[in-house]
Amino acid sequence: MSNDVWFLAANASFDEFVAAFQPGDAGRDFGEGQTLLHRALTNGDLSARVAISSFLLDEGADATALSGVGGERNTVLHALLGRGDHDVPAEVPLLRRLIEAGADINHFSGRFRTPLLTIARQAKFSDATLAPFYDVFFEQPHLDLRATAKDGRSVYESIQLMREPHRSDLKRRAAAYLAERGQHAPETPAKE
Repeated sequence: MSNDVWFLAANASFDEFVAAFQPGDAGRDFGEGQTLLHRALTNGDLSARVAISSFLLDEGADATALSGVGGERNTVLHALLGRGDHDVPAEVPLLRRLIEAGADINHFSGRFRTPLLTIARQAKFSDATLAPFYDVFFEQPHLDLRATAKDGRSVYESIQLMREPHRSDLKRRAAAYLAERGQHAPETPAKE
């Protein structure tokens, strides 16, 4: 097994990656929990990102794996959603598949916070563009908007502090999600 496959997962076309892939590579740990799936989800070629990641899931890649050092443990969702470029129609089915395979939608990462906050912080995208990603999160019955980070701020509070009107739809949807479940919305602190 060559480390070339590690490089290719994030930098090559689907065909180049598959040519280097060996049985067992999908489950390999490349250090600090880094898997080929984490790596493929950062591929700069949007079509290769989706194709390689889907292939790895077909080959048994672990969607629950956490990568990173110390407290900065990231899910595969953080890897996918933390990118600055997205092919939303192609990535939404992949996002759903990752969640169905066990990726933790509520996992807090030090830098990225939760996967929902990771995508919501992509300021160059409008709510309308990100709505299909939001749909996937808000269809999950176990999305925890009341969970708090080490700083004591909940996911819901972080959403409510996002600037207007850029995240108006997300704010509305978060409040509706809590209300539908009979959950009290945490009080949102004033902006700093």
